[in-house]
Amino acid sequence: MKRIEYDSFTIIELEGPKKPPIVINGLPDVGLVGAIAASYMVRHLDMKEIGYFDSDELPPVLVFHNEKPAMPIRIYEKNGIVVVISEVAIPVKLMPNLARAIVNWTIGKKGRRIITLGGIPVPNRIEIEKPEVVGAAVLDQDRELLRKVGIEVLKEGFLAGAYALLAKECLKAKLPCITLLAQSHLNYPDPGAAAAVLEKLGLLIGLKIDVKPLLEEEEEVRVKLRELMRRTLPTVREAQKGYEYTTPLMYA
Repeated sequence: MKRIEYDSFTIIELEGPKKPPIVINGLPDVGLVGAIAASYMVRHLDMKEIGYFDSDELPPVLVFHNEKPAMPIRIYEKNGIVVVISEVAIPVKLMPNLARAIVNWTIGKKGRRIITLGGIPVPNRIEIEKPEVVGAAVLDQDRELLRKVGIEVLKEGFLAGAYALLAKECLKAKLPCITLLAQSHLNYPDPGAAAAVLEKLGLLIGLKIDVKPLLEEEEEVRVKLRELMRRTLPTVREAQKGYEYTTPLMYA
């Protein structure tokens, strides 16, 4: 077991990644898209827990799964693919520290790229059968990869919230970073958007991810995650998510 300190976060490594990883983040955000997608990956790919993030400033909760306790923000790994998943809404004041901790830990493990999964709310989501996905890229090589696999690249706009902070830290560190955003609901969990993001993620990492079971249990997932969505909404609003509807000044 290894203990690493970053700002107000402690990372406990139960074991390190087997090789330089691609680090995928699924933090609670709009429609819980990233959280649902990351949780599904962990279960679908039978990933192994290799560590967790902890902070005295996180909500005072402990998660139980299959009768066993688990920390709310955990790290999973399989075949060089690492998933960071949170089962609690991240307080806005902690987002910068968590972003730095994730990026610094990734650099320390010689990580190849960070990929963040999220949603962007659209008012007519209920009319959209299959959500569109756009990729926001930090470096030229990220944009080249997105185009290579046929994912639309975000040309103008803003990122906001936790994945904006992750992208900013990656930009400063010159670490490859892609944010995948699916059209989603704002006010309640959106497994359909999570499935759309996972399909595009599979193209990026060269892995076939069968999302059919996720779509089949869509309504069940929505019901189970209503409370997490309720607790996440205030942080979404506080994290300046409205910026994602704004045209950047230079192009107005």
